Amino acid sequence: MSMLTAEHRPYSPQATRPGRQPQPPRPTPRTPARPPPGRRTSADSAAMRPRPMVSPAPGRTPPPLPSRGATGSPSVMSGREGSTFTRRGETVHSPPPAELELFAHHCRVFYFTAAPPEDSANYISRTLAALPPAHRAAYTRVQSSLRAQAHLHHLRVRISSFHALMAATAPNSGLSLPARSELAGRRAQTERADRLGLFIRTWGGSAGALEPFFRGLWSVLRVQSRGPPPRGGAGPRCVVWEVDDAVFLESGGPEFMHEAVTIMKGVLGFTDQPLTAGPRLRRVSHYPEDPATATQDQRMRSGSDPFTDRAPLPVVQPRKSSGRGPAPPPPPSRRRPSTQAPQYATERRWPPEDGGAASPLLPPCSPNLHGPVTPTMHSTPTLAPTSPISIATTEDDDEAEEEADLNKARFRLWTFPTHINDEEAENLMTLFPRYVSKTDQRFPLRRARAKDLELGSDTWMPVTVDGVTATIPRVEAEDDAGVLRAGTGRMWVGTDERGGGWGGGGWFRFKRWWRRLFGRG
Repeated sequence: MSMLTAEHRPYSPQATRPGRQPQPPRPTPRTPARPPPGRRTSADSAAMRPRPMVSPAPGRTPPPLPSRGATGSPSVMSGREGSTFTRRGETVHSPPPAELELFAHHCRVFYFTAAPPEDSANYISRTLAALPPAHRAAYTRVQSSLRAQAHLHHLRVRISSFHALMAATAPNSGLSLPARSELAGRRAQTERADRLGLFIRTWGGSAGALEPFFRGLWSVLRVQSRGPPPRGGAGPRCVVWEVDDAVFLESGGPEFMHEAVTIMKGVLGFTDQPLTAGPRLRRVSHYPEDPATATQDQRMRSGSDPFTDRAPLPVVQPRKSSGRGPAPPPPPSRRRPSTQAPQYATERRWPPEDGGAASPLLPPCSPNLHGPVTPTMHSTPTLAPTSPISIATTEDDDEAEEEADLNKARFRLWTFPTHINDEEAENLMTLFPRYVSKTDQRFPLRRARAKDLELGSDTWMPVTVDGVTATIPRVEAEDDAGVLRAGTGRMWVGTDERGGGWGGGGWFRFKRWWRRLFGRG
C-alpha cells in the first residue's frame, strides 16, 4: 500500500530536500503568459505585464476615468461642460441658499438702481466665473428673472414719470410772469429763443438717436412759417404734429424726456392731446421671489431629477383604533370653510391709479395691502374674502401681458402755439444745426378725388379719448389730407386759428417776398 502511494505521488524537487519552504514557480522569458501572434520585442513584453492596482487613500475621491471622446470626437459619457460622467454613489447637491441669496441681492442692486455700484458688478462676474457646472443653471435662472423684473420696473417708472410730467406741465408755464402776461411780446420771444437754443446745444449738437426729433421740430417750424397753403405752409391755421410717446421715453433717457416736455409745452406753448388711453400701471405686488425657494419649487419636476436634495420622508405613525365611531360634526356656527371661494382665489384686480410702485430693494413683505393673509390650496397668500381690494401675486403670464401693454405704441397730437408768428418761427429755425436744416420741407398739395368705395370711409377719422374728440387723417388717405412725414411722426394743417399778425411785420414780409422772387423763399 505504501508503494502505491509513493508510486503515484507527483514528483517535487522541494520534497527531497527537508528543511526548505516550497517556492512558487517563477515565469521565464521563454514562457510568456499570453503567446503573441507574431514576434515581440522586450519593450512589448514589458508593456504587456500587468500593472499593480493602487487603491486611493481613505477619505479621498478617486480621480475621474478618462473620457472616451479624448481624440476630439464627442462622447455619450462626456458632459456639456467638458467633464466626464458622474460616478456612482455621488450626489449632486443644490447651491447653498445663503450664497444664492447673496448673489440675488447683488443682482437686485445692480439691475434696479440708476447708478449700479461697481462692487456688485464685480461680484456677479466673479461668482459666475467660479461656479461649478451643476450650479450654473440655478444662478443663471435667478439672474435672468431679476433682469426681466428690473426691465419691467424701469419701464413702469419711465411711463409713470412721463404721464406725471405731462399732467403737471401747463402750456407756457416755463416762462417768467412778465413774459406770460404778453406771450407775443419781445420779452417772451427772447426767453423762448434762449431756452430753445440752450436745449438744442445740449442735446442736438450731433446726429444720433435724437436726430429724428430735432428734424421733426424744425420741419414744424418750417411749414408753419412758409405762409399760405399755395406756398406749402399752413397759413392762418396751426400745424398739428403726431408723435409717438416712445420718442420722449426711449430716445435720450429721463433727462432728455424732462427737458423736451418742458421746452415743447412749458416754453414754446404746444398743446397736447393723447390719441390712446394711458396704460394701466400696476403696483409691484411682491418683492422678487426668494431664489432658494424658487429654485426648490422649480426643481420639483420629476422624482429622478439629480439636482434635487432628497429629504427623508416623514415617518407616519399608525393610529390605534379606539373602537368608537367617528366624531359628530361641529355645530353650524363653528364650521369653517375648508377651501377659499373660487372667485377670490382667481380674482385679479387693478390697483388704484395713484398707487405708488413699491421699491424692489426693500425687504420682503406681504403683497397684500388691504387685508389679512389667507392661505389657498397652492400656498399662495391672497386676501380674505372680506377685504375691499384683492391684489394677487404677479405671475409670468400677467407680467408678459403687462409688458406688452406698456410697450404698445401711443400717439399724441402736439398743436403749434397760436402766439408764435412766422417771423419768430424763422428766427427759431436759425438755432438748429446744419445737419437738421439741410433739406427743405413743405406741405404737399391736396389732390381731390372721389371717395373710395372699398374703404367706405372719409379722409378724416374722429378719435375720442377722455371725453375729448380729435380728428386725424387716415393712413390710407394721407395724400388727400396733405400729410407730411418728416423726422418722426406725421404733420398736417389743423383746424385751430392763429392769432392776429401771424404773418409777421411789414419789413419781414417784404424780405420774404424778395427771397421768393429769387427762389430762396
